[in-house]
Amino acid sequence: MSSFFKFIFLICCCVTFLYSQQNSGLAEEFSKLEDHLRNPKLTEEQKKKNFESNMVSSVRSTLSKRFANPKKELKELKFQDLQSERREGTNTFYVKYKNYYFQYLFPVDPETYVTSPSEEIVLEKPEGLDLGSNAHKEEKKN
Repeated sequence: MSSFFKFIFLICCCVTFLYSQQNSGLAEEFSKLEDHLRNPKLTEEQKKKNFESNMVSSVRSTLSKRFANPKKELKELKFQDLQSERREGTNTFYVKYKNYYFQYLFPVDPETYVTSPSEEIVLEKPEGLDLGSNAHKEEKKN
């Protein structure tokens, strides 16, 4: 009987060894795939396309909540109609479209990933307002 148990023990060890070899290969594949998806290698053209798409869809989404007929008013919206600026070292962007100003904070780099802003602020500039004048600032008292 003892040789029978030794034989069974030997078979169990072999099966366990083979099973662990298969699992480590799967874990390695998973890690490689995860790294590839988290750190995509994009061309400058792909980055530009992602960025433009993210900005247009963000503005369209934000303004669709403000307009009575957003499909009609935003139908012709293109990236060329927008002015944008990135705060250095962040995923915060300032965007201008007509008399609307936006601040968008993205959870990830919008050049690398297709994403939506996690925070947004929208301001509408009143007609005739001159942001260059000092009319709104309080006068300094002597």
